[in-house]
Amino acid sequence: MCFALCYYTRTDKYPKQKLWVKAMRITKKQVAVITLLNLIIAALIGTIFLLSHQKTTGQAQGDKPNIDAPDQNGDGNGDIGTVTPPHEKLRPATDGLVKEISRETRLMGSGDETVIFAHVVGGVTYVFGNAVVGDYDFDSSGGFVCRLDSSGKILGFTYLSGKLTAAGVIEGGFGAATVGNAEGADKSCTLYCVDGDGNVTSQLGLDGEAIKVLSVGSKRMAVVTALGKSTLKLTEYNLTGGVWALGNSTRISDGLSVDFFDCYYMREQYIISARAYSENKYDATVFYTFKAGGDATPHYNGGVDDASITPYAVQPYADGFMALCAYRGEAAIVTADYSFTSFRRDMLGIECDGASLAYSNGVYYASVTGGGVVTVFEIDNELNHKKISGADGTEIKHAVKMDETIFIGYSAQKVVVSDGGSTKITLDIKNADIARAFKTGYNTIMLVLSANGGSAVTKPTGERDVYVAEVIL
Repeated sequence: MCFALCYYTRTDKYPKQKLWVKAMRITKKQVAVITLLNLIIAALIGTIFLLSHQKTTGQAQGDKPNIDAPDQNGDGNGDIGTVTPPHEKLRPATDGLVKEISRETRLMGSGDETVIFAHVVGGVTYVFGNAVVGDYDFDSSGGFVCRLDSSGKILGFTYLSGKLTAAGVIEGGFGAATVGNAEGADKSCTLYCVDGDGNVTSQLGLDGEAIKVLSVGSKRMAVVTALGKSTLKLTEYNLTGGVWALGNSTRISDGLSVDFFDCYYMREQYIISARAYSENKYDATVFYTFKAGGDATPHYNGGVDDASITPYAVQPYADGFMALCAYRGEAAIVTADYSFTSFRRDMLGIECDGASLAYSNGVYYASVTGGGVVTVFEIDNELNHKKISGADGTEIKHAVKMDETIFIGYSAQKVVVSDGGSTKITLDIKNADIARAFKTGYNTIMLVLSANGGSAVTKPTGERDVYVAEVIL
């Protein structure tokens, strides 16, 4: 736009003539300068408006964590900024926050993420778990499978309808079982077959919530389902022409409440270990033996009153099965031969109200809790046992064969990685639920767990996140 600024004045030189003359006219150069100044002023006003709007928007969203950036204060629990869009899901691992953790991959969501099962094959880690909300890393709530390469980089996700309850290795990949949303109308239970690339190859209906998926040779798998507090069912599936088909099944119910421990396929029969009890009347270790399609035979050790035995953990051993139990409030090792015709009880001489068992390289690690104190024993295949004083206070969950066996457990709300002697690493990881532990190198192990945070890992985006962390011994 071009304009001229003019004004007129009356001169005294010609008083009798009312002559008005033009006093000034702006040049083209001056017009150009004024135009430029107007443009600059307009740009400044627009910038101020945009900055003001962005500040207001940022304050409204500023309570979301930055899921793509490390913790600003380095303790895993501080403010980590605002969300950085877009969120990169298929991302590499990050450096660990403490020197004992070389790398960390966090599977994150704004809810409560948990891990159910994990396995490593061909350098790929498969993590099976549940997400409460479909956001951040997760496109959907419910069951998921995440694949990570040997460096911890996320390769992809697979989503399963419903809540994941059990998973296991089967021919051609994995079996993963879900149950429909308990709060909704869908109560259906489904078994998904997932291959090594994360693809769902088939879906099978289940008549109850699965608690165990196991491989039975190359062409057969079995699924144990709970049909209530006192009823278990084992169903076989056979692989024919690349398709899984329903096979034989056995239903187990003896009127007692049953807490399932594990299922094994040994000597061409199934063996299910469990606790069988009734309220204030009966408590025992039980082993059910059967062939699929046939009746189950129960083998009890325990009973009523002074004969009652409360089992807490069961493992196979060289001559049969071993159970950590409480007998009259005292810790006991109860063993049974493979025919379940002979039971033996060895007292440990300490109070017991809980116990766990882990196995590696021919040795069992038993942690017994009694009166708030945790005592750890090493037990060999001959049932010789000794206390491991360097491990006292640690509730052992897993053991990994290295040059020396390394066990992993909990102590005072921290994760402990130790050999019971000179090597002991304590990691500040809160409320850890360790699904698996794997050897990844001559001096490294990988932990797959759910946790509420702690200074050793990055702060979760919700109540809990899933972590895949490599620990240096």
